[in-house]
Amino acid sequence: MRSPSLLTRFVLGITAIELLTYFLIWPVTAILATYMGLAVTDSVNYWAEFRAIEVVDAALVKDAAHIEETPALRAYQARNPNFRFAIIDSRNGAALAGSSEALARVLPSGGGIIAIRNYFRLPNDPDPDARGVLREAKPPYRVAIYGYTLHWDDLGAVMRMLADRTQIIPFLPFVVSAILISWLMTRFGLTPLYKAKDQLASIDFKSVDQRIDGSKAPKEIAPFLGALNAALARLEDGAKQQRRFTANAAHELLTPIAILRARLDAPNEPGFLGDLARDIRRMQSIVEQLLVLARGAERGSLVAEDIDLGALARHMIADYLPLIVDNGRAIAFDPPATPVVVRANRQALECMLSNLINNALRAEPVGGTIELRVRAGASLEVADHGEGVAASERELVFEPFWRRTETTRGAGLGLSIVKELSEKQGGRVFVVETPGGGATFGLALPDLGAS
Repeated sequence: MRSPSLLTRFVLGITAIELLTYFLIWPVTAILATYMGLAVTDSVNYWAEFRAIEVVDAALVKDAAHIEETPALRAYQARNPNFRFAIIDSRNGAALAGSSEALARVLPSGGGIIAIRNYFRLPNDPDPDARGVLREAKPPYRVAIYGYTLHWDDLGAVMRMLADRTQIIPFLPFVVSAILISWLMTRFGLTPLYKAKDQLASIDFKSVDQRIDGSKAPKEIAPFLGALNAALARLEDGAKQQRRFTANAAHELLTPIAILRARLDAPNEPGFLGDLARDIRRMQSIVEQLLVLARGAERGSLVAEDIDLGALARHMIADYLPLIVDNGRAIAFDPPATPVVVRANRQALECMLSNLINNALRAEPVGGTIELRVRAGASLEVADHGEGVAASERELVFEPFWRRTETTRGAGLGLSIVKELSEKQGGRVFVVETPGGGATFGLALPDLGAS
């Protein structure tokens, strides 16, 4: 379904405001000002005159040539005790039956009437604001009214009068002009968005370094364009990381593939099958780690369960103990005082701990002891006593494929996997110096419960 145009909605809104102002706000404000004694405008006088003549004209029984006291006339007189009215037959100057006697007496002779165009006032009237009007009606009659005022009950009649084509046609040029001006101004105001749309349409994966020019955008639109530029910056960073990741992955696989090809050229060399199996395991390890990173980036969330962190650590130590011993190292476990239960994904947690142990095994000197500690409060630590990690490198070690030197063993993916998976579960990974030398890598998880 096509969404409504912002330009159309804005123009329709302006039109609605103008019509609301014309039909309601203007008369309500004018009547309110009259009630508060601020001013009696010509508009209020005109509306009051219109309503009074409308009531009197409706009471005229033309066939019988007299005025009948209708319910509307009685109600109007009740609201206006000083209201007087008369209908004059212009053929003989006589007032019709039912006219106010006080007004009928003076009209035919014109005695005492002070004419102000077609307006008049009666002599000796104590109300200085009282006024009357003598108007031509449908031939052969003229209508005279005096002492009319406008009340809230007359608001509906005023709105009907304003809706009359003789009243609304003069107002239409203002409405049309306002609509046209608002359309042009809105169109002009949306120009930066149209330009931004054209710029965005030209940006693809190869040109995410481009930015939207918001220098001439209004301050209301500038934050939106700024947010778009920030999103483009994040996309650019992601694209750079993706390209780096792809290049590094190709580089890491290139070496073992080259070695494998060289070995295949000499299949009769002693230890050929063992070397071949080792090369295949290395490539398999790299591919598996790449898959973990890729799948971790795709998953929005990992299925979590309650896991005893201490029991999981014991299980991982038991699995790794033969490998640790074969490499001439030892491992020490510092369990928690009470069982510690975390809410996490088991496979992800095993993968993170496995990579931390592998990292410590490479760093720990021969004959040394790796230390694994489970702490109350959602954390575990794996410490080695190797070269350690310099303060300037403690962020870099978690980047994919980062290695201190080209001769450093491993593909440089393990710690980045730990960082990726920990963040997916709302946790964090950190590195500090081991007392006496070395590095301690820690994993902290949120919402840890003790049981």
